[in-house]
Amino acid sequence: MEMTMILHIRFLIRLFVKALHIIRKRKIETKRAIGCLNTIEKRMKKKFSPDLFQKITVSYGIYEPIVVEGFCRLQNRKVSIKEKNRFVYYFICSSLFDYFIDEIRMPFDRIAMLAFRPADTMPATFEETVFLFGHRWLKLQVNDLNGYVRCMYALYNAQKESFLQFDEHTSTSTILDITFRKGGYAVQLGSYYLDGMIPEIERMIWYQLGVLIQLINDLYDVWKDAPQHIVSSVLAIRDMYAFKDLFNKEIEKLWRLIQQHPAHDAAKRDFLLHIAGTLSFGYIAIDQLLKLQGKQAHLPAYDPAHRKDWIIDMEKIKNLKSWLKKTQMLYEQGLKNI
Repeated sequence: MEMTMILHIRFLIRLFVKALHIIRKRKIETKRAIGCLNTIEKRMKKKFSPDLFQKITVSYGIYEPIVVEGFCRLQNRKVSIKEKNRFVYYFICSSLFDYFIDEIRMPFDRIAMLAFRPADTMPATFEETVFLFGHRWLKLQVNDLNGYVRCMYALYNAQKESFLQFDEHTSTSTILDITFRKGGYAVQLGSYYLDGMIPEIERMIWYQLGVLIQLINDLYDVWKDAPQHIVSSVLAIRDMYAFKDLFNKEIEKLWRLIQQHPAHDAAKRDFLLHIAGTLSFGYIAIDQLLKLQGKQAHLPAYDPAHRKDWIIDMEKIKNLKSWLKKTQMLYEQGLKNI
């Protein structure tokens, strides 16, 4: 019992140190992204919308110290400046891609021209100009151009098929297929921005982590998706007990992939500490939605009057305590399986 407590305290200390490091790095990397966007705005004498500016800088600032650094630790090294710059442009391009689809409802044929035939495309707006520049620049930087283009096409097709999520008659298997590919390929793109070639098993880990991140996003966005009649993975399955089983299986798949990676055990442990905190958010949301479902066969119909029951608030003390507990659970589970 005493040894268990000592190990628990040691883990909490490691996690606390890692959290402080990520918080510090987040501030530094957010400033990097802000500087890059300011340079673009100054050069082009145009400005990003405040929402778009914030989305790019905040997303990169969180992603770099957790995901990018985590994968570089798997290679037993630090993130290079070139890699950091590539990921800033990744978030510029991905955020603009979302803007084209969600905000201005750009036809997919036009998006395809911007993404896959830039030489034949004249940009009509500031946003299109930035997207074209960033896209062309990134293609010159990737570690495997052919693989990168295949990944881009796969992501484009998954995004294009997302309109099926507005049709309540779309099968659950189709919704899950779109969800997995959309999340998996979006994150796997990042594997092509690292310095040097990486083993195929590592690209598979990027993909699988993307699947899990997309499932977590669906859990936290359910209160927004339901009133818009967007059939996400959560709303397609509806039974949170079945969803938890699915999430568990995808976690187990991630462990198997990490186990096959040729990295040393110490590097794997470091990587695991990076991602366990992210994955634990999924279980916190699942627990809350399980409580909402209760003993019923499915989640109740969404009611705006009870919106707070659907929102997972990570500022609550009980959720922060749960995060610590579930992060340790995932870390220990991962250690046993990798």
